[in-house]
Amino acid sequence: MKLTTTIVAFAVAGTTFGQQAEIVNGFDGFETWVNAEVGELPQYWDGFNKNVEFNGTVVGTVECVSKNATDPYEGLFSAQLTSTSIMGGPAVPGIMTVGDFMVDWTAQDGDVVGGETYTQMPMELNGQFKYSPNGVDTGFVSVWFLENGVEVGGGRFEFTESTGGWNSFTVSINYDQGAAPDSMNLMFSSSQSDPSAIPAGSVLEIDAIAFSAFVNLNELEGNGLQCTPNPTTDFISIALKTPIQGQLKVVSVSGEEVLSASMCGSTMDLDVSHLPSGSYLVTISGEASSYTEKIVIQ
Repeated sequence: MKLTTTIVAFAVAGTTFGQQAEIVNGFDGFETWVNAEVGELPQYWDGFNKNVEFNGTVVGTVECVSKNATDPYEGLFSAQLTSTSIMGGPAVPGIMTVGDFMVDWTAQDGDVVGGETYTQMPMELNGQFKYSPNGVDTGFVSVWFLENGVEVGGGRFEFTESTGGWNSFTVSINYDQGAAPDSMNLMFSSSQSDPSAIPAGSVLEIDAIAFSAFVNLNELEGNGLQCTPNPTTDFISIALKTPIQGQLKVVSVSGEEVLSASMCGSTMDLDVSHLPSGSYLVTISGEASSYTEKIVIQ
């Protein structure tokens, strides 16, 4: 299935071609690298390290992902993505994904497809990065979750300025109401300029990536709690299918309780205007039942 959020067009020779801290099962950070079609890639990842083929004949290569041992944030290696010229022509972005990066040289197009089996619901993707763009280029990371082949959640973060040293990034992940994902895909890219004018030399270095703040799917199944509007900027209206006498708490993704109140009945208005932007969990607990709902404050 081709996802519009992950389609990659590129240019060659002047012609536009059309659970867990683990990200994937067994992923140990960027410590283990394996032979790829060209060069090496981190184990369990695919990327723009490809043979350039036309009519079944290899006419060149492109290698955009490399192992960097100079200054990793943790362990021995980080992953370095570089926007790279193909055979002396226009450049393509450094792309790395836990799905499959498919390149159709004849159709002049590329796409990130597939993904990893994944049934949990993290609220955040965290990591460390360095970015050195060429000109006004911008890199990004995109994560999305699928249920029966349909996207039901995801998030995105853009790398926009040169950092020098390591900096942290956080991707806030939002889900459709009632989502129960069965797979996940994740993609980093060193560029997102006009596909016909990607500047060679933009470098994105990635390390120490992990999901965090997991939503308990068992708590969400058949949830009788609704928070509106969501996202919000100031107030949320809370509605329960069944009246309750209990305690309401708002908890940040780091696990900090930032707000609490007593609740008696089935409706309540809550002022959250003083809370920083981000994702939170609203939990309401009574003697015989409890409810959980994720909210986003903008």
